[in-house]
Amino acid sequence: MKYTVKLKGEFNLSESDIKQFHPWITPLLEEIRKKGWKYDFSNVNAEVLVELNLNELTLNLKYYPPRIERLEEKGSYEISAKIGDKPPAVMKILSIEKFNVEISTEHCWCAVEIDPFKRKIKSIHDILWHDFNRSGPNKLAEAREVYEVVKWLIDEKGFILADNYVVENYKKLLDLFEKPYKFTLTLEVSVKDENKVPSWEALKKDLYNFFYERGFLIELKKEDKDVSSLFRKPIP
Repeated sequence: MKYTVKLKGEFNLSESDIKQFHPWITPLLEEIRKKGWKYDFSNVNAEVLVELNLNELTLNLKYYPPRIERLEEKGSYEISAKIGDKPPAVMKILSIEKFNVEISTEHCWCAVEIDPFKRKIKSIHDILWHDFNRSGPNKLAEAREVYEVVKWLIDEKGFILADNYVVENYKKLLDLFEKPYKFTLTLEVSVKDENKVPSWEALKKDLYNFFYERGFLIELKKEDKDVSSLFRKPIP
């Protein structure tokens, strides 16, 4: 027997469905289109109603214990089931909680991915790294297209860079097309209180944010030794 079930997760929904729940996105999409770029939606997180034959499903129960540092908390249970190689047909969309927008240029698919809710640039396509088999004017022209998208988002639309990886890719574009003033800064760090020492990833994020808020883009150079090992607890 088939039952109507409420599901939450990522679904492949149409543009009209998304606009129905979030009409505020329409002006931004029109601007993207007027500039000659294309867009697509990704990571569409929604709550929907689907029809499933529960009698044919084998449900799996899984327990997730609390994290080691939070043993005082309770674990949680999850029920899951395999339903085949295709998602169930959506009968009704109840809500669309979030989604990303991928912007593509004439020569670069998914040049930039943005989170329009938080007005953040989630990723910048690194032409100079991913397309290492090609070089020359064509590659540089594609990088120019990516640069123009990012500059428009930051300067005109007020978007910010989501994390240090996006900052690094943006810095590469600036180095290519703006030749900003650069200098090298060396920091020598000593541990004062090992109980307050963050992970290497957390420290990098803090450093990127600190300098970014003051108008700087930084690139942390890797040395031969594994710097990240200094930020594993307990400190050796």
